[in-house]
Amino acid sequence: MFGVVLTGYCGLMLAGAVGLSGTSGRLHVDSCAVVRTYNNKPTTECRGQLLSAGGGLIDTDAVIDADARIGSTIAVRDQPLAGLETLGFRAVVGWATLTVMGLLVFAFSIVQALTLCGWDAAETAGSRYVAAPLAVAVGAGGLIYLLAVLYEHLFQP
Repeated sequence: MFGVVLTGYCGLMLAGAVGLSGTSGRLHVDSCAVVRTYNNKPTTECRGQLLSAGGGLIDTDAVIDADARIGSTIAVRDQPLAGLETLGFRAVVGWATLTVMGLLVFAFSIVQALTLCGWDAAETAGSRYVAAPLAVAVGAGGLIYLLAVLYEHLFQP
């Protein structure tokens, strides 16, 4: 059940990150502040003017949890369930990795359920390789996401 919920939610967020759901726009960042900490990790909340893709003003006091520079303009998407989310390569890779991780959890759950019902996975040709491509995709996606985060924090002005 967890795999289905994780896959569904992350798939919806992935659809937004690639531009298939939600409303796209640009946020001109006026101010940023650390508002709370989780496990000694600060969370930055930025406020500014939200402009539609066509340039019309949508919200004069939009808020997003993001690491952004004051005065910058960032691409965002207003998602129905999550509010404002940043767009770009990092968002796509992150949500794609989590979607595949949900599929991996779902695949392992099905194999475990069938094993409990008496099905022997070892007897089925190639069944031990069912989840391997998903596990490789999660690992590769996690590595690419890490590299995208490092690039954004180290090399972008």
